[in-house]
Amino acid sequence: MSDAPIAAVIGAINIDILVQGLPHFAEPGEQVNGPQVQLRPGGKARNIASMLTHYLENDGVALVARLVMDTKGLHHVLRQSLEVDGIDTENLILDGSDWDALPTLSIFLNTRDRQSASYYLPGDNETMSPADLDTRRSLFEQISILVMTLEIPIPTACHALKMAQEIGLKVMLDPGGQPPEKTVDFSPLFEYPIYVLKANAAEAERLTGIPVTDFQSAQQAAQLLMDKGVENVLITHGKHGGYAFTPQESKHIRVSEFDDDEVSPLADATGCGDQVMAVLAGEYLWDKDFMSSAEVGIEAGTLQYRQPGLVDLSWEDIYPF
Repeated sequence: MSDAPIAAVIGAINIDILVQGLPHFAEPGEQVNGPQVQLRPGGKARNIASMLTHYLENDGVALVARLVMDTKGLHHVLRQSLEVDGIDTENLILDGSDWDALPTLSIFLNTRDRQSASYYLPGDNETMSPADLDTRRSLFEQISILVMTLEIPIPTACHALKMAQEIGLKVMLDPGGQPPEKTVDFSPLFEYPIYVLKANAAEAERLTGIPVTDFQSAQQAAQLLMDKGVENVLITHGKHGGYAFTPQESKHIRVSEFDDDEVSPLADATGCGDQVMAVLAGEYLWDKDFMSSAEVGIEAGTLQYRQPGLVDLSWEDIYPF
């Protein structure tokens, strides 16, 4: 393990339960049998850290997340998964205060015709505090890029942004992770510099109030975010690709064409945005400009969708495209 991480990711590490190949979703009171189930580590931040580690082909990525020490031993599974992937685990925040607690659980259901549904059961991730981050300040002082998801409380995210501003550290923000059923005030985030904000269309609408349906509406949303101080914006939009914006340039990045038979029946969109963010961070560390990084990131997200389940892609999988 490297003694000096070059990147850190703040957010969540979860247990994902993935049920694939269902004939259909169950009606109330109905039993539906699925042929395949997987138990795997997840969480946006954990996914990004793992994907970035594979993309860089080194062990210079640290994960900052809360990990509950449960009596079922699931924390051993999660920590071991990080170590296997070469992720720095020295900055995990271990919580042994409640042995009956469980880590955050995410349940993903996928049908044979590629319909999907998910359930998120909050756990210890959502309790990360500013004080937790203060104890990791030395990590932030040595890295070159900080990637953050909003799988943590907004005040804690703001504290991370404040620390980064004091240190002079660039931040890439993925706004995913806040409960979709709750009204969230995101405005405090924009009191601090954000180098890159990467959101999907739904998240961009939640941040700006502007429904993103095409390039023009994405441009309106991105301009509002840049007016708030965000330096670069990338809005992903599924099969439509993505929309990238800087103060000087804007571009609709279209996905490469592929036939339906190239896509696994077990494919779904889970992790595609995480792959985009990992590539953005990796390209930054390789001194690439934002617009070209966004193009590679959108291609990487498309390749991720075509895989059967979540796969850590290397730069060799993505280049050339």
